[in-house]
Amino acid sequence: MKHHYQNQSSASQHRSEADWIEIMLNDSMTPYVLGVILWVLAWWLQMGHFRPVFNFAPGVELPFFPAGVRTLAVFAFGLRGAIGIFIGSLITYFLYFPELSGTSPIGTIGCAAASAFSSYVAVRLVCIFKHIPNSLAGLTLANIGWIVATQSLLSATLHQILYRSENISSNYETEPFTTTLFNWAAMVTGDALGSMAVIFAVLIGYQIYTR
Repeated sequence: MKHHYQNQSSASQHRSEADWIEIMLNDSMTPYVLGVILWVLAWWLQMGHFRPVFNFAPGVELPFFPAGVRTLAVFAFGLRGAIGIFIGSLITYFLYFPELSGTSPIGTIGCAAASAFSSYVAVRLVCIFKHIPNSLAGLTLANIGWIVATQSLLSATLHQILYRSENISSNYETEPFTTTLFNWAAMVTGDALGSMAVIFAVLIGYQIYTR
């Protein structure tokens, strides 16, 4: 009898924990808060002790793992997730991106918007062309590849335009335009590699957890 009550108590506790998690995930502020927290955490990991390893050029990381975080934020929360990433981007540019310290407010806001909304635009475009519903039901690995490629191209293009117009370093002031193209190609590659690495890590972790 005592064992029976213990089992009931344990089951009740698990249900209450599940209910609390469901309430938290369904809260209207969750996408924004999670977007900010996960983006700042990803930047902290990327731009900490390992930045000398990953930094390819001013403003270019190879690979760039936070790119995967913004993709997952849009998958999970749509536009609200992208807005959370946008707010997080404004924070991280001031905390971890000294190259943008001398840029105009428009340049900083533009870079944050390019980081956050490139993923949202990429998801919407691929969903439209591939006839994928808003629920993302039927999303395949090939579709994810298209989304990652599209967002990497879009984000890198917008960033390099802003970097060059804002002259974030001497590289963009004195070097020829071919250097910008080279940095653009590295940024596309870094975003794509970082996105796929994070997405595969989450998928593998989910498979292990649900076994």
